Amino acid sequence: MRFSFILSLLTSIPANLSHAEAPALLLWQKEYKAEEVTGENVIVCWQFNAGSENKDNSGHGHDLVLRGQSRFVKEGKFGSGLECFPAGQKNDVKQGATTSNKPRLSPSGAFTIEVWMKPKSGLKDQDIAFLIDCKYYHYVKDLPQANTGYCLYLQQAGAGKYHLIAGLGFNKDSEFYRAPPAEFETGKWHHVAFTYDGKGTGRHYLDGKLIGELTAKGRGPIQPSIYPLTVGDRVSSIHAGFPGFIGQIRISKSALPFSSGKIGIRFGNEAGRTVFHRLEKKVRMKVHVTNDTGVTLTEGKAHISLLESEEEVLLPELAALETHDITVPINTSLRQGSYDLKAKVTARSGERTFEIEESSPVVILPRPLPNVMPVVLWGGGDLKTVTDIGFTHQFLWLGHFDSLVWKEGKPTTAIPQTSIASIQDSLNRYLAAGVGAVIQLYPGRWIRRQPKLMEKYSRIDRSGTLHQRLCALSPKVLEFGRNVGASVHLAIGNHPAAQASLIHSEVRDYTQLCFHEHDQNVFKKHAGFPIPREAVAKTGVHYSRLKHFPRNRIIKDNHRLLTYYKWFWKSGDGWNRLHTEVHKGLKPTGKEKIWTFFDPAVRVPPIWGSGGEVDVISQWTYVYPDPIKMGQSTDELFAMADGAKHDQKVMKMTQVIWYRQQTAPNLPEDESKRAPWEKEIPDARFITIAPDHMREAFWCKIARPIRGIMYHGWASLVKAGHSGYRFTNPETRGVLTELVHEIVRPLGPTLLQVPDRRSDVAVLESFTSSVFAGHGSWGWSSSWIADMHLILQWAQIQPRIIYEETILRDGLDRFKVLVMPHCDVLPESVHKKIDRFQRKGGLIISDEHLAPALSPDILV
Repeated sequence: MRFSFILSLLTSIPANLSHAEAPALLLWQKEYKAEEVTGENVIVCWQFNAGSENKDNSGHGHDLVLRGQSRFVKEGKFGSGLECFPAGQKNDVKQGATTSNKPRLSPSGAFTIEVWMKPKSGLKDQDIAFLIDCKYYHYVKDLPQANTGYCLYLQQAGAGKYHLIAGLGFNKDSEFYRAPPAEFETGKWHHVAFTYDGKGTGRHYLDGKLIGELTAKGRGPIQPSIYPLTVGDRVSSIHAGFPGFIGQIRISKSALPFSSGKIGIRFGNEAGRTVFHRLEKKVRMKVHVTNDTGVTLTEGKAHISLLESEEEVLLPELAALETHDITVPINTSLRQGSYDLKAKVTARSGERTFEIEESSPVVILPRPLPNVMPVVLWGGGDLKTVTDIGFTHQFLWLGHFDSLVWKEGKPTTAIPQTSIASIQDSLNRYLAAGVGAVIQLYPGRWIRRQPKLMEKYSRIDRSGTLHQRLCALSPKVLEFGRNVGASVHLAIGNHPAAQASLIHSEVRDYTQLCFHEHDQNVFKKHAGFPIPREAVAKTGVHYSRLKHFPRNRIIKDNHRLLTYYKWFWKSGDGWNRLHTEVHKGLKPTGKEKIWTFFDPAVRVPPIWGSGGEVDVISQWTYVYPDPIKMGQSTDELFAMADGAKHDQKVMKMTQVIWYRQQTAPNLPEDESKRAPWEKEIPDARFITIAPDHMREAFWCKIARPIRGIMYHGWASLVKAGHSGYRFTNPETRGVLTELVHEIVRPLGPTLLQVPDRRSDVAVLESFTSSVFAGHGSWGWSSSWIADMHLILQWAQIQPRIIYEETILRDGLDRFKVLVMPHCDVLPESVHKKIDRFQRKGGLIISDEHLAPALSPDILV
């Protein structure tokens, strides 16, 4: 920190105190008096004095009105105080106290928020608890009303600790200044303060000690609030009341200095990491020494030690509040375990000696093992429970870049510094827990949620009417996808906890034909002719509606509609290309350790290319009524990946949730006959998968050469907060835990390397029949094609699903049986290959829908 800035801070000390006296008195510890309450520097001050508890003691008229259960009590810090009560999802009612919005409450430059607070035991049950709020939105939101004012709140950090977070609105976006986890002891008064210098630097203090500091570049004054100022709760719903007592509160028009009267020591590095893998290279940490004594320090020394490694560093002269950083190399060849990085600092001010010793754990993790079978939680849960069950990966949302990348039109890392700090904190927690972060990147979905952008980038039908579905083929959209991927790579690409990325999900379900000029031009360049006029829907055109359609239902390979629909589903709707662009941005050299995937990949007609060039494709399955139907979409994934130009892998997900109406729709009228969950939550819409289904589905998955398993539906797997998913069977979690610990962990490395068995029975899924006869599974297991696959499995036959492209590339010589469900229409070249296969002795099993040019050997 520059000395000139320190001088500017000190000038904010009340005029009746000398600069020399102020730090020594540690003014924040006392009840404010006189000019400290009514001076020009004070915006508002509530001291809750007996008889005038709601009054603004600064004299500016910002009196409080109580809300909910909150009340004025005698148990304040300096007399009376405000007792506040919890509020949240289960108790969404107003709490705390409020005062109407006035311009003076929104400082035009630097400011300081101070709160005396004493938590009750109920704080541990609150995820978030607000102390001050006139911002309302405590999260990133690209709306004008979300980016005004300020707030100060506590957020759970685990292990009985909390983050002190200040949110500031800057009109177009916000910054969230997040302090490292700290303890807020129940039943003890704590002084918390946040200072903002009006130029981007925010500091958090706890009991006079600096606990967090961050500078966000390019920031200035906040945007004036449009909301009332609330104490002890969030402005509005969902409320987040503070369970505890609040004493003196003061908001001032400058960034005040605070002093603990001690030397401060903090540990960390650029990525905030204190957890490292064994033998990780070039590991450094920093010891931040801050002069928090209030006087200038000289003759300073820092003694740094880690196990048997010791070093003594001479410190420069440190003015009050100045910080000096010491870089410390970390020996990662140490054995796995936790070690104390110790720092002992001594310094003098005149005849007085200051001394402090602090330590920080440095954790050395085992080197990552090769060939670990991923067990992915598709979603997120608390890390301890996640690791207890055995998950190796879980999701981490990372959409911070979307809005800024779109505005700048290029890769960027210039997102709010507070967002970077939050990302680093999450990645470090994942790393310490041994859980890989699966980064969620949905740039296409972000555009879909911007009404103004969708006026330009929506798909249009032939009449020019907007579909309200994204035209992913737009050059600007494709460029945006790569830029988002590149921005994430620049920000966190080298962090060892960032191990995978989901690139979009459930987007092709909503695709549709598009007739922008660029869509038509790209197709005409591809095919040499315009989009056929008969093409109006993504599912195709039924052959019965086409004049002069061949009676044997064998069409030319270059049939114009077939050519168009092949182009549309492989590249023309743009989604496969957009997935590829995000993938390439995230992995610019292609050698990055992070792996990318897309799901659900086979909710499309049977043609190669779904997912683009991502490393892995996946699909989820509901296992009712028969868990072995898990195999059908798994085999479709193998058929899809078989056409990739690179070595694309397959993973498989089981839905932990069951749709209630399809599994247990009828609630017994006799209450005594109801299951426990039917009595507790009779209106549950999504319930927990049965334990036996969980077990059977697992074995069906790993019987195939998949490269990872996934599960979705955290709130149905464990007792947790829910958004419709309900926890109805406690045995299911135990089954999954057993399977992961006893099967996946010991056998996973082998399973990842065992190749598939060759099958001499193939099931043809025909793209041409999908287009001209309205057939296909579309990734669901409720079709006749899925039933045919299930029949084969009941007969203990493991087939291989193939596409028409597979036949054209590889022929059918390796098979003895070709099963052809719903193969109404075929292209000429595929028909010739099948006819040749049958003439050489191959068996065809089909149904009454088979194209008349072929005759089945076995009719089903």
